Amino acid sequence: MKNLSSVLFVLFFTVSVFAQSPIGKGSYTIGGNISYTSETYEDSDASQTTFLFNPQLGYFFIDNFYTALSLTYGHNSIGDFSYNTYGIGPAVRYYFDAEKLKPFLGASYSYLKFTESNSDDETSHTEFKLTCGADYFVSDGFALEASLNYSFIKYDFPSSLYSINTNVKKFVIGIGVNYFIF
Repeated sequence: MKNLSSVLFVLFFTVSVFAQSPIGKGSYTIGGNISYTSETYEDSDASQTTFLFNPQLGYFFIDNFYTALSLTYGHNSIGDFSYNTYGIGPAVRYYFDAEKLKPFLGASYSYLKFTESNSDDETSHTEFKLTCGADYFVSDGFALEASLNYSFIKYDFPSSLYSINTNVKKFVIGIGVNYFIF
């Protein structure tokens, strides 16, 4: 019986020492968010719908710090006019290690293309986004995420379309999910 107790103690100690954190070096994360918006305008027949999908695949090169590849797909329609948005870019994030709630700070950069449904026109823009938020772990590898995002966007419209280039600042409150593989 004493030998069994010793073996169980050594096994428990070994598993505890080598247990990896979901935000530890060598972990992967798959996450993102989906949103849908529908707007109607008073005294007008016009309406607008927007669908946005933003998946991210990340890797922790060191504890608490990950780099990720961020993808974007969006569809927006206003009356008979619609466009799709496709984008890609890098993202970084630093997590503060706490028990079940893991706050983070992050930044990302995306290059995006707009394609219009009614023409062959394509426009592009770049977005630099600052993010803060927290992941709440509902299980060892699955977290619900809330974030505040502030973006700096530069639109580059071709002269045939609008003949303007403009800068936009955008504030977004987001929710999403993350799955950690460690």
